[in-house]
Amino acid sequence: MFFGFFTLVSSLTSVINPIGAIPMFVSFTVNRSEKEKQKIALKSSIFVFFILIVSFFAGKYILDFFGISLNSMKIGGGLILVLSGTAYLSAKNETHKGISRKIKLEATEKEDISFTPLAMPLLAGPGSMSYLISMNTTDVTTATILTVSVAILAVCLLTFILLYSSRYFVKLLSNAGVVALSRIMGFFVLCLGVELITVGIRNFLATL
Repeated sequence: MFFGFFTLVSSLTSVINPIGAIPMFVSFTVNRSEKEKQKIALKSSIFVFFILIVSFFAGKYILDFFGISLNSMKIGGGLILVLSGTAYLSAKNETHKGISRKIKLEATEKEDISFTPLAMPLLAGPGSMSYLISMNTTDVTTATILTVSVAILAVCLLTFILLYSSRYFVKLLSNAGVVALSRIMGFFVLCLGVELITVGIRNFLATL
């Protein structure tokens, strides 16, 4: 159980990639006070928690509503993760996340940026949502539900710590170091996407 928990935490951390969000968080909050930064980091993490929790618990109902099979969700979600990982590796994550120059300008002028663009789509995007949706099937156990819920909470706590400490994080590693770590996370996201696609295709072929 503990192995599954830590594996899930590392996977979710890679998919959400709070390290990759640090440069944008710093630029969005450059003119904010430390108290405001703490508030924004906390609210963003709370929003991410609720988005991910809802994605996980409502997953099977969403699939049923749209008539999508679990294998199709895994393949589709895997493709999104592959694209996301590729975007981080090629340093085009802002474009992939839909963070345009206009959105950046609005974020610097917007009073509350905790939900958009920080929590969504920068942190909790289609990749993390589809990843969690594909985990909640009809035969999910109580232990799995508890493990996933606590893992989401742990990842959101880590996200808050990283965002709130972003200024010191950048000073410690420099922008180049942050980008390098973000690319490493992107590689793991790409691998997770390939794994989801492989599992989805394998399960689909098994039903033929």
